Amino acid sequence: FFASEKTWVFSKDWLHCLVKNKSLFQKPELVLKLLETLVSFAMSHQDEEARELQLQVTKAIVDCYTDLSLADKNKVISGVLESWGGPGLSLSLQAVMVGFQEDLNVAFNQITKSVSDEGLTRAVASVARLVLLYPEATVKQVCNLAVVNRGAHQFLAQILCSFPALSFLETHDDPGRPRSLVVRCLEEAVWGKLSSVREEEQFLEFLTFLMQPSSATPLVSPAEVTKAFVLPYLKSNSAQIELSLQILNKVLGIQSCSEDHWIKSCHPFPLLLSLCKLLDGYTKYWHQPGGQPFLSLETKDLILNILCHLCEVLRPEATPSPELWVQSLAWLHRKMESLDWTVGLRLKKLYGDHFKNEVPATLFEICTLPEDEWTSLPLPAYGLGSGLLAWMECCCISTALRETMLMLLKVNVNNPEEVNLFSKGFLVALIQLLPWCSHSEWKNLVHVAEELLQRQVLHVPYTLEYVQYMPLLNLRPFACYLQLSVLFLRGFQLLCSSSCSTWLPADAWLHVVQLYCSSLTNLLSSVKSTAGSPSHPTEGGPSTQEVSFICIQMLCHLLHVAAMLPAQGCGELLVVAALEILSQYEAFSGADASPSNALRRANERHFLESIADNVGDEALRGTLLQKLGKLGA
Repeated sequence: FFASEKTWVFSKDWLHCLVKNKSLFQKPELVLKLLETLVSFAMSHQDEEARELQLQVTKAIVDCYTDLSLADKNKVISGVLESWGGPGLSLSLQAVMVGFQEDLNVAFNQITKSVSDEGLTRAVASVARLVLLYPEATVKQVCNLAVVNRGAHQFLAQILCSFPALSFLETHDDPGRPRSLVVRCLEEAVWGKLSSVREEEQFLEFLTFLMQPSSATPLVSPAEVTKAFVLPYLKSNSAQIELSLQILNKVLGIQSCSEDHWIKSCHPFPLLLSLCKLLDGYTKYWHQPGGQPFLSLETKDLILNILCHLCEVLRPEATPSPELWVQSLAWLHRKMESLDWTVGLRLKKLYGDHFKNEVPATLFEICTLPEDEWTSLPLPAYGLGSGLLAWMECCCISTALRETMLMLLKVNVNNPEEVNLFSKGFLVALIQLLPWCSHSEWKNLVHVAEELLQRQVLHVPYTLEYVQYMPLLNLRPFACYLQLSVLFLRGFQLLCSSSCSTWLPADAWLHVVQLYCSSLTNLLSSVKSTAGSPSHPTEGGPSTQEVSFICIQMLCHLLHVAAMLPAQGCGELLVVAALEILSQYEAFSGADASPSNALRRANERHFLESIADNVGDEALRGTLLQKLGKLGA
């Protein structure tokens, strides 16, 4: 009654009584009632004396609020948001807002300087007062600082998550579509203004913490985040598309709290179509209009991961009825008709048995495909002899499909001519796909090559062009690795030949070399795994001399590739790969305790120096000779 009786409020006696008895008003419902009375008074009294009284009464009410528990403070904040929305008291209490921005800056300067678990309680208490007076300005300040202050984003997210009342949904002009206050503040304060990779990373981590705090109620939901930061930006010409895809990847990793997955409310089938269209764009990756690729090939792997995840979480239960599910699948299947055939194959887990796998007719020539699961497409681009290319494209799509393709492949190993033709066709198809492969797709293809080498279906003869003397060593455990290294070399010989000289734009060479160098790194790891550590070799396994020989051969192949490359800008990648090989060579040859080791090392060093001397790339040549000189010392 005291807090709401308008006939006597704001007299000096009333204010004195409130200050003297403020302990009696330390209840959320009374603080809210006092605030309502204060706002009502402020709206009808605008003179100077009234403003001074406003400040005194506000201070008394804020003192009552400050002594509340955090749970009760959240009740008050909820009431403020329900009554006055995101602006809180700022629109009604103009006198109180004087100096607010300065208070805001001072408070957060102190908070960001004391990022620690001990400082969290003090920080929450400090922010609680600011949230009461002007919720959206406080949230925007937190969002901005979380992005620009290195390492402070998690601490600031913890502060925000201490106020579950901020999960308030605004209705504004559309009561049927409530909108998260925090999401709006993120959009207005930082979205579209991120100026560096680090700021984008902090924004992503900050957003993730708000959705999945360690020990608090989430402030925003994955569905809200998807609708705000993903769905409007999944267009190839959007400046935020890469960040939007990273956000989508993060939110899909958050478990749904109910039986109905949250993705159901985010237009999942149009979302799938948008992702498929982005994937389709990669089929023209190095030949985009204007010459600039629309997304990085690293992002292709991200899209593939998201698509796979979506196909797993989208189940018939995600639609209101089985009929709607079938209609949605049929709609998506029709849309796939205008896209590259490989895109539709990636939706197999989603389609289930509703549709057969649609592939070029030439694939049936080299595979035994069951006709109840596979059907042919009349594709003019896949003429006579293109079956192996289509087969390898299928191998890129997924691990499961790769294994299916390996199982269904038809090659008569008893027919030498067929094996030779297959091996030549394999190399040509491999090089046709290489520049368009993402890292995961290339890994799939390398695995296919390795599997076929082990099955002796793929014939890659090992020549002695970089062997001075016949090595009296047991190289059989490493035969596959040597052949893979030679296969890569032969691929680059084809790629760098006059017949392919104008096929790739300059930018594509850097990507091709990245894939090659990553394959060499993986090959080195496999060699080391087979041999064991230099100091503790595998029992009964190869000696250190075999590994040293393998390293020398791989280095020679790499230098051969380096000599053929037409483009500049790949030197750094090649230097790193060459040094990695030399380091492994050094570790194993240094562990060799045989009497002839010193002579052999001297001969090998001299051999490598003679090859390094002929390297055209100055940086690569200088680095190699320097490293080889240290080996000699």
